[in-house]
Amino acid sequence: MKTLLPEQLLAYHNQLTAIMVIIWGMAVFAGYKIKNQQYKKRISYIIIIFALSQEIVDYINRFLLDELYHTSLRTELPLHFCAIGFYFSLAGIFIASNNKKINPKIEQFLFDCAYVLGLAGALQAMIAIDLTGINNRIGIYVLNWQHSLLILNVLWLIFAYNKRFTAKSILNAFIFINVIIYPVGLLNYFLGSNYMFVCQPPNVNSSFFIGEWPFYLFWLELIYFIYIVILWLPFKIASFFQKNKSISY
Repeated sequence: MKTLLPEQLLAYHNQLTAIMVIIWGMAVFAGYKIKNQQYKKRISYIIIIFALSQEIVDYINRFLLDELYHTSLRTELPLHFCAIGFYFSLAGIFIASNNKKINPKIEQFLFDCAYVLGLAGALQAMIAIDLTGINNRIGIYVLNWQHSLLILNVLWLIFAYNKRFTAKSILNAFIFINVIIYPVGLLNYFLGSNYMFVCQPPNVNSSFFIGEWPFYLFWLELIYFIYIVILWLPFKIASFFQKNKSISY
């Protein structure tokens, strides 16, 4: 597989982003308009199958096709926030589309974390692109999909299955983010890795990462909390208008 220059990789990433934005809009429209649950289930399965397939393609590319990529436990485990949110969102879609009998609190928790990690972590990663370990076209495509599909999954959960982010969801997501960094940080210590960027900031220009270790972690705490509250506001505003509409009738 041909190795590409950084500017070529960014160009392919941006082209795919434009396509994915259109697909996000289509998912929002379809989720809102389609009322037949079987149709929704089929679309959900297509999303799940494609999302898992691109993960397989990603590892095939890393292990077999990308000659410059060096495999290591320091980089291969799905322990970044976006990866966790990605699998949480797929689990949420599978549960919602099959009407599985599961504790509603668990289902809500999966959505809460996926929503925050999708519209905070993944969206930020699509804006400030880290090309570390990305060397060819397949690599840049799956890098995009690992973030853009997380956003797609969250939008599908909201508009197809009426998932909502509540005031309690703020606490769920914030507690999860703060709790999970401890076992991951311990693993980083033993592996010499940097999962969740706990040990050092990513190689990007991002307003999320201010200062050096460990000070940027404290800034992240504050920024993420504010960001989570902002992500809650659209649901609060929508709920306010729905209540006023019902009262007027």
